[in-house]
Amino acid sequence: MAVATIAASLLPLFCRAEIPKSPIPFYIGTGVGSSSYDYPNNDLESRSIDKSGFYYQLFAGYPINKYFAIEAGFADLSKLEEVIKQEFPGTTDKNVNLYRSSIQDNYGFRLGVKASLPLTSHFALYGKASFFNWHSTIDQKLTINYYDPAIADVNQSESYSDSGTDGHYAIGIQGTKERLSIFIEHELYQTEIENIYGVNLGVSYRF
Repeated sequence: MAVATIAASLLPLFCRAEIPKSPIPFYIGTGVGSSSYDYPNNDLESRSIDKSGFYYQLFAGYPINKYFAIEAGFADLSKLEEVIKQEFPGTTDKNVNLYRSSIQDNYGFRLGVKASLPLTSHFALYGKASFFNWHSTIDQKLTINYYDPAIADVNQSESYSDSGTDGHYAIGIQGTKERLSIFIEHELYQTEIENIYGVNLGVSYRF
């Protein structure tokens, strides 16, 4: 009972507690959403493509004024998965089975500028333009079953990676209450391999 009484007396203090403002203003945030690759649609019955999925981002920024900020971030993007399954006439009564898969995984870091256009005291439109340092890993597998003792089956797998620096662009709208902001935005991550589009919902806090 005594513990409950003490907790009840301290609760209003915690509710009124506020993180002190930083002498150097900055903000941090995170967003989650769905990203999709700019990849050709499936044109074969034997081919399946999964080019969209979950992704998230983390970021931090320094506001120069109410219109411009410098922002850096990290994004772990969704995977691009492609699978091909085919059958061909073989040397036995069973068809030759071919299975080929490719999984591409991308993540990267960005650094750029955010420009805001206040609509009211609580809402603003914004745009971002950044350099995007991306890293890509691709895992490929090929399996061929001949069902013929005279012909060896094929089981091959390889992995390779690539990286580079391209562009990142975003447009969005955010609502702010005191130091807390909620936003929704549309993003474009450019790489030499594929372009990746994303829509995410997130939150940021200004110190």
